[in-house]
Amino acid sequence: MGRKRKAAEPLIPRPNAEWEYCTEVQINGRNVTPGTELKIVGERGRYRFMRTVKKPDGKQWIDVWGGPKGAEQWRSFHLDKVKRVHYKNQTVENLAVEHKAKQAAKKAELEDAED
Repeated sequence: MGRKRKAAEPLIPRPNAEWEYCTEVQINGRNVTPGTELKIVGERGRYRFMRTVKKPDGKQWIDVWGGPKGAEQWRSFHLDKVKRVHYKNQTVENLAVEHKAKQAAKKAELEDAED
């Protein structure tokens, strides 16, 4: 009968244990919150901001979701790669969220009017 293997211990600590995550940042003079759409230099499509990440050594980047229509993916970019912060949402997901919020507000308004 052979010896039982021991579980391998990770040799390297998790790289993100010291990282700071923030959901608000100011880019090009505009406040950016999750869901705000951005245009990235050299990339096709619009990207929706999710969060900003800062390492202890001072490096900072943003995590976004988006890209060309039908090929959206999770990406990360340095802050200096942001070309434009859009003030109108045009991606399908953002438009759906806005529509649902408007419908809920309408429904609440009608219920208040009936009372």
